[in-house]
Amino acid sequence: MTRNTPPGLVAGLAERAVYSAHAYRAADPPGFYNRHDEDPGEWHRWARRARVARTIAATLQVPIDCVLVTDDPHPHRAHRTRSGPVPGDLITVTDPPTGRAWRFIPDLTTPGDGWLLLDRCPGCAAEVPVTRIACLVDLGEYLDPDGDLHVADEARDQALHQPGCTLALPTIGT
Repeated sequence: MTRNTPPGLVAGLAERAVYSAHAYRAADPPGFYNRHDEDPGEWHRWARRARVARTIAATLQVPIDCVLVTDDPHPHRAHRTRSGPVPGDLITVTDPPTGRAWRFIPDLTTPGDGWLLLDRCPGCAAEVPVTRIACLVDLGEYLDPDGDLHVADEARDQALHQPGCTLALPTIGT
């Protein structure tokens, strides 16, 4: 039996564990298969991802098996290190009742835990970080049609938009 959505808390530990293994194996095969390699860096990355998953699951009040943390494939969001660029985290939270997937990246400007919600730009349909999320209330405010929308500065980064998008701001010096 293949599941597309997490089994939920009514399922037993074994079913939830197997579901999680299948989800990570499908989403990030190298990360999954190399997590126990002799390179301690792989284990540290795996453990850090587990901590990120626990933190955002608690913040958004979803079961931990609804959260998947993988390498962010977007090169614009990689971390620069002395040994070269390192992919950032791409966090996918699947809502158990609806099956909708929400995507987040870490907000590196926030002290403590915070994320940037990724959503489609209304001007060009590119996936951009639209708003800061530190708690469930922030996501609710973004989704509420009557709420005050606070667009993240990162949402205006021209490099993330399609050419000619009117919502992107030109980079200084270009």
